Amino acid sequence: MTIVEIIRLLARYFHFIAGTALLLAFLVFYSTKDGKKEYTTHTLLNTGLISGYSIESNSSGRVDYAKTNNELENLINLASAYETNKELSAKLMAHLLLAKKHKALRLLPDNQEDFEKTIANLQINITDEDSEISIYEKLVQLRESDQFNEVYLIANSKNEFFGIEQLENIIVSREGNSDMIRMQYTSLDPYLSQKTLELLTDIFMLKQKNIKEGQSDSVIDFFETAVDKSSGRLKKAEDDLLNFRVNNKIINYYEQTRFISGNKEELDKQYQDELKVLAGAKSALTKLEGEVSDKSILSTLQSQLAENRGIISKYSTELATLELVNDTVPNPEVIIQKSNLNSRIDSLKRKMSGIASELMFVNQTPEGVETKDLLTQWLNFTIMKEESAAKLAVMEARQEEYERIYDRFAPLGSTLKRLEREIDVAEREYLENLHSFNQARLHKYSMMMSSNIKVIDAPYYPIKPEKSKRMMMVILAFMVGVILPTSAIIAMEMMDSTLKKPETAIAQTGLKLAGILPREKKKLARKIDFEAVNRQALNLFIQELRASAKGEKRPKKVILFSTDSGEGKSFIRQELEKNFPFLSEGKNNEFDFEELGSIIQNPYTEEELANGDIHILVARANRKWTTADAHALKVYRKLAGKKPLLFLNAVSTEVMEQVVGEIPKKRSWLRSKVKQVLTQGFKTSGI
Repeated sequence: MTIVEIIRLLARYFHFIAGTALLLAFLVFYSTKDGKKEYTTHTLLNTGLISGYSIESNSSGRVDYAKTNNELENLINLASAYETNKELSAKLMAHLLLAKKHKALRLLPDNQEDFEKTIANLQINITDEDSEISIYEKLVQLRESDQFNEVYLIANSKNEFFGIEQLENIIVSREGNSDMIRMQYTSLDPYLSQKTLELLTDIFMLKQKNIKEGQSDSVIDFFETAVDKSSGRLKKAEDDLLNFRVNNKIINYYEQTRFISGNKEELDKQYQDELKVLAGAKSALTKLEGEVSDKSILSTLQSQLAENRGIISKYSTELATLELVNDTVPNPEVIIQKSNLNSRIDSLKRKMSGIASELMFVNQTPEGVETKDLLTQWLNFTIMKEESAAKLAVMEARQEEYERIYDRFAPLGSTLKRLEREIDVAEREYLENLHSFNQARLHKYSMMMSSNIKVIDAPYYPIKPEKSKRMMMVILAFMVGVILPTSAIIAMEMMDSTLKKPETAIAQTGLKLAGILPREKKKLARKIDFEAVNRQALNLFIQELRASAKGEKRPKKVILFSTDSGEGKSFIRQELEKNFPFLSEGKNNEFDFEELGSIIQNPYTEEELANGDIHILVARANRKWTTADAHALKVYRKLAGKKPLLFLNAVSTEVMEQVVGEIPKKRSWLRSKVKQVLTQGFKTSGI
């Protein structure tokens, strides 16, 4: 469709479009005549998710914007959640009911009457001792009792004071790219708007705090329980080790075993040395006894010294026992006891030497050694032998004691290692849980610091109401009233598949257009001279007939037929006879017009078609070309042996202008100017 066609189409339905637009505008204007004024306020909250500082903050750390955006989305969803609005509705109702009770209601006078109507059926008893909290609890209890009480019905409605659907109009959004949140609310009363945002801010901040603390507390409780359990296991393992040490008299196992091992090695070394001393003493005594010629002297000496030898052996045993004990701290009593024993041994040695001197007389051995010197040597080696034997006996007893200690300490080492390993595992588990517990507590306090929401702009009391949107709504309704019918008319016109245009008729029928006639309308008869238009259109039709029927034969037989009845064949023939009677009258008439009935509904013969020079298919422009019409035309062409011409009847005047030229009309001054401008514009652009 061209712009001109669209304009003509809209001009044809102008009254319908204008009427629809005016009707919608009037309906909106009338329905909003009692509209109340609206008051808007807002509050600005700083979340501190990006700019806030916490214990875990790092000056060189990068901001995780994905996490920050997610946190902000969570905060926005929390502020606009259904549960939040439900709590806000109850608290707002409790506040206004208490204010009414104390006659401190700050609503505008125009709104107080509506408020009274809202709470007229509210069955709640408010006493002088009640506070907002107690009234809130009563309202919640009443609301949750069933779904048919007044509180529940008011809350879950569009009530302009407390309705949750009304509170859902609160706008919660992020302030630009910052970490701030803006809350905006519009209601019918300035105080209602202000108080609603104040209560919402308190509810929102408390819910946010509880969520954060709840998340942290669950983690802290988990690690606190883990710390207690691991601490108990560690204490039990330590107690087991302590009892094991006490029961087995172990102070430091590794030092004790090293000390015992060292002492045993030293004892073994002393034992070997003492064996050498004993062996040397025995060897020397054997040699000396062989060199003494008077053996009776040795027997007498041995018998007299036997008692002293036994005492020396006793003292030597006691002295060896004291010397084998290694005290970390010197004991004065032991030192004195050792000194006394040495003194007694020396005294016995002198006594034995005196006894030996009385028995001995000067004599020489065969080698020239004096017998007295030999007996002195014999006495010394005898004493040495006795001392060495005594020491060896003590050392052997000590060695047996060390063997028993080894047998006792050997299995204690593995048990002690196992207990120490259990303590090490329990200690590491305890330290790890303790570290996680401290980290969880640190994260909790850090999160509380970083997510501590601050009010930047508190809700203010709006003095001026919002600009009325009534005129904008009226204009919008008028525009909708224009656009919708216009779109519908254009769409219907574009989807119209009737034979309304010559090009459409030619495309669908496959025939050449021979002529057209307009559809006469009474309301257009005053503006258009349809007789003149018909005469002009039929004149073109006659010229087309003359061009199609060349030859000397006269008159030319023209058969007018149609696929359906009521297409206007008789009307066309009457108009031809009326405006051009000479064509079919007289001796030299050019054409002889003949009509056929509907070729779909009425039978016809080949003889009826054989004498036809020109065949004209008459079709109404406001009808659709069907498959039956196409099939009937196909059969007709076979019988006629000629291709018919098309005559389009009942065409609109706008389409007529495309064929016969401009049709004179009586136009208003405005329409004449518009047509002139459009015509000049299309000529200039070459359209």
